Amino acid sequence: MRFAIRGSEVTVPDLIGRTVREGNRLAGLSELQLKVESHRFDDRIESDRIVAQAPSPGSKLKSNRNVRVVVSLGARKIPVPDLKGESLRTTQIALLSRGLTLGVTSTISSTEVEKDRIISQDPLPMTRLARSPRVSVLISAGRRNESYLMPSITGNTVEEFSAAIQKTSLKVGTVTYRSIPGLLKGTILKQMPLPGFKLSEGSSIDIEVSR
Repeated sequence: MRFAIRGSEVTVPDLIGRTVREGNRLAGLSELQLKVESHRFDDRIESDRIVAQAPSPGSKLKSNRNVRVVVSLGARKIPVPDLKGESLRTTQIALLSRGLTLGVTSTISSTEVEKDRIISQDPLPMTRLARSPRVSVLISAGRRNESYLMPSITGNTVEEFSAAIQKTSLKVGTVTYRSIPGLLKGTILKQMPLPGFKLSEGSSIDIEVSR
């Protein structure tokens, strides 16, 4: 009698990670039947594969009994939010609240998007991702500042200098005067910065002029 009872028991195979089709085949080889009890999301095991089973692998079970399994639905997919125009801090909060992380951040000058705001993103909005994947963003550095190489303006008249500077974002700084007999009134005698100096947008140029 004891031999007959023991002889009717079989070893439960390991079905974790197998497809339902493979699980059915392995269960059948062990004289067991596979029963899918439920499905659940799983970040580690891809969709349509077995993530859990009962009884556990290696345990004993009478032949023709059921091995109950749970099948993976794959990782839960999350829609990527639209980040365009948002600040970096708002972007980080929006991603973290969805289980996503901030990836590569790059910057570029822009005349259309305010400084420190998101210009574009990868992946695009509403792309569905699993938890933890990274979303990279391109951030506006604002309008690019113009730069100028200081020319030599000594010998020119103030009128010529004023007409030229109006076409730039530079400004006339301090103007001092010095009398030099025989020299045309309004001639530029000295300049600061000196020729060849690099000027940024909004810089001032100081001049000394004859009177």
